[in-house]
Formats: sequence, structure tokens, C-alpha cells
Amino acid sequence: MSIFVEVGKNRLLRMSATDFAPYQNLLARTREIALLDSAARLLEWDQETGMPPRAVDWRAEQLAFFGGRTHRLFTSAEVGDWLKACEDQGFGEGTAAATNVAGWRRKYDRATRVPAALVEEFERAKTHARTAWVEARAHADFRRFQPHLETIFVLSRQLADCWGYASDRYDALLEEYEPGARAADLATLFAALRPALLEILGPAMEKSARTPADLLRGEYPEEQQAAFNREIAAACGFDFEAGRIDTTTHPFCTTLAPGDCRLTTRYDRTNFFVSLYGVLHEAGHGMYEQGLDAAAFGTPAGSAASLGVHESQSRLWENLVGRAPEFWERWLPRATHYFPRLAGRTPAELTAAANRVAPTFIRVEADQVTYDLHIILRFEIERALLAGDLAVADVPAAWNAAFERAFGLKVPDDARGCLQDTHWAVGLVGYFPTYTLGNLNAAQLFTQARKERPEIDAGLRAGQYTPLLAWMREKVHRLGQRHLPPQLLTHATGRPTQADDYIATLRARFG
Repeated sequence: MSIFVEVGKNRLLRMSATDFAPYQNLLARTREIALLDSAARLLEWDQETGMPPRAVDWRAEQLAFFGGRTHRLFTSAEVGDWLKACEDQGFGEGTAAATNVAGWRRKYDRATRVPAALVEEFERAKTHARTAWVEARAHADFRRFQPHLETIFVLSRQLADCWGYASDRYDALLEEYEPGARAADLATLFAALRPALLEILGPAMEKSARTPADLLRGEYPEEQQAAFNREIAAACGFDFEAGRIDTTTHPFCTTLAPGDCRLTTRYDRTNFFVSLYGVLHEAGHGMYEQGLDAAAFGTPAGSAASLGVHESQSRLWENLVGRAPEFWERWLPRATHYFPRLAGRTPAELTAAANRVAPTFIRVEADQVTYDLHIILRFEIERALLAGDLAVADVPAAWNAAFERAFGLKVPDDARGCLQDTHWAVGLVGYFPTYTLGNLNAAQLFTQARKERPEIDAGLRAGQYTPLLAWMREKVHRLGQRHLPPQLLTHATGRPTQADDYIATLRARFG
């Protein structure tokens, strides 16, 4: 990385970014923030995986402290001065320095609009809300979570108002996860996507009816499931020297530091698909994280482009790889090793079971055809809550009615209804649309990768996933935030995000 600085009238001196003090000050501040943020993420991971219930009050204070501290460090006036100096100086387009300055500017302009006290209050609220959600879900009782959800949405509105928006408060929150995306555009996308999905759904359900819902139901010990999942994740490319898998109520992936990526899953002893596809999904996230530039950890150049791009990686490995016929042709012998009751089953049967289409209550266990209907439902409820058109107390009734309209099923209880996802409890309002964007991006990237690298298909048949992962490393992972999401997809595939490849993939598999 280098720049030219004018010296005298006609002479130019070549200066590297490593010699430019304001840029180095920004790197040092970012490293300090990254160290603090890593500690906070470790506390959050511990809260999800093993924290005793009585620790929640102190944990809320810990996370509020870290959140407020990092916010103040980044929003100080000197950071603004350093940024302005870097922008005035200029860096070569496409360099890590230019990527970092642009990313820092976007983040700084948003962060300086939010008072540190609000950041701290939100951290406390999320910590308590998450604990209340776990208890409410366990008892299928929304009322235990309701006051916490009310607080989350009050604070989310305050954050949106601080950040600012043109016409829709939802846009301010969405910007945090998917830069440049707008709620009105998503509503248009979903309006076009819904009838296409419903058109595929009828034939897909008819085809799936040939596969009994309980075809694979049986006893699958958690220890064997964990060993099988680990073997598959490692084969796909997840580095267990730099990561691990644990058990939680809701699966997630978090990166605590370079070389420390944590996956989680949950187990159903009667159905090993629950943990397997949960691990494949989270391993997709994890491989993206492990593919980022570790030397740039904490900077925009070493961070994911967006959540919609992140979700493309998880949905790709979970569905386009993990539910393909080639997958079970390769992995059924190893599955039978861990689960002898599968002896006599065929790859075609496992593939049919993995792709069985039938409406279900639980989003993370939904089939590929109905999955986005879950996302559309959540998006519409979120917008109504944020706008004040829906009261939090009315969420269960609104959810159940919308679910029955979309899926034709009566929701039996809150645990299988509005309490099933952790996102609202941890303050992720505006996150859900990125799952559908991830589906679209996944199909588009996967289609392009197979066009450019014929060896990918041969690798999938042989259980050799290095060619596919290498393409993703080159076209997505290593670029960090060099491009905004539409430009990243255009760089990788020649087109911004669109639904054509996704619908074509669903029709080919289910039509």
C-alpha cells in the first residue's frame, strides 16, 4: 500500500501507508477495540453455552461496560480527525488501506449519532432478554418474555432514530446487517418470490409424499451424532485447530479472535438431521470467518461483507452441498458406521428424506421451498412492530394467524411459534431478511463457481470440497469488505443479487 505526497513544487515522495501516522493510529485504535470486543464475545458465548442463571445481572453489567467502552473509543473526536486525514491523503483503490478507511467512515458516521448510554442500556437489555427468552421458550409462555421484547423494540426504535432514515425506520436497522438494502426493495422482492415458491410447493409436496416423514426416525446417540458432524465439517474445510462445536438452545457461529471460531448446534436423539444440518449451516459461517484475512482481524478488510453474504455461505453448504444426491452417495457409508440402524438404506432414500418438503413450525428445520416463507412472515411482523402498527402483546396472535395463512397449520404453542428464534432476544431486529438474501446469493455463487471450475462437480461426487472452498476463498472470503454486497456479487458472478438462479435451483430439485 502506498501513496504519493507532494514535496516542494514538482517533486513527489512515495510514502507507504505504514508510514502515515493517522492511518497507524486508526489501526492501533481498531486493535484495542478488537481486543475488548473479543472479550465481550467470549462472555456472550459463555452466556449461551454454560453461564449459570444467577450470573445474568453481573453479565449484563460486563457486556454494558465493554459495549460502552468500545463505543467511546471509536467515536472519540481524534478518530474523526485521523479519518479525515486519511481521506485527504488518499489510498490506492482496492487496497486494504482504502477498504479500511471507507469502512471506518461508514461505521464512524453511524456510531457518532448514538450516545454511549444508549449502547450500554441496549447491552443490558439484550442480556436480560436472552435469559428470559430461554425460560419462556422452555415453558412455551410468551408472557415471560413480553416485557423484555417491549424493551428491545423501544430501544431499537431509539437506535433507528439516532442513525436516521429517509422514509422507513426499518432501513436504519437493516443497514447494520446489509449495507445499502432497503425495506421497500425487500418487500418488492418478497412479493415476487412468494408466488414462485408457492408454485413449486405443490409439486414438491406431492413428490415428497412418497417419502414417509418417519423414514429415518430412531435412536441416534448424541455422542455418535457429534462425531459424525465433526467428520463432515472437517471434510468440508472447517479447521478444528481454529474452532470447536458446542451445544446451545439455538445454533449460532461466533468468532472470538483469529484462530478461535465457535460453532454450536442442538441435538434431537430421534433425528440426526437436526444437528447435522445445523452444523453444516454454522460451518459455512465458520469457513467464511476462517477464510478472512487473520492479519486484518477487526478491520473492514478482515471482516465479512454483509450478513446476506455471510448467510450465502451457510445456506450453500447446508443445502446446495449437504442435501445433494452426491452428498449422501459419499457419506451414507460413514453415517452407517456411526448409526448402524441405517444399514440397508440407500443414498436415494437419505437424499429424499433430506429434501422432503412439508410445512413445519420450526424455521431452522424447514425445507428449502418453505424456508423463505418463514423469513417473509418475520420480516412483516418486524416492520409492523417497529412502526408501532403491532403491539408486542399481540405478537402471538398475529404470528399464529399469519402462520396459518402462509402454511395452513395451526401453531400449537408459543415455543413452536413466536418464541422459536433467539434473534429478537439478542437485539437482532432487521436481521431476518438476510437469510433470504443468503439463499439467493448462495445459488448465484454456486452456479457461477461450477461454471468456472468443472473440477468442483467431480470434487462434490468424491467428497473432495477443496475446489469449491478455494473458489469461495478467492471470490468472497479474502475480499473482506472491499465491495458492498451488490458489487461483490457482480465481481464474483457478473450480476448483482437476483432470484433467477435460486428459483431455477429449486425447480430443478423439487419441480
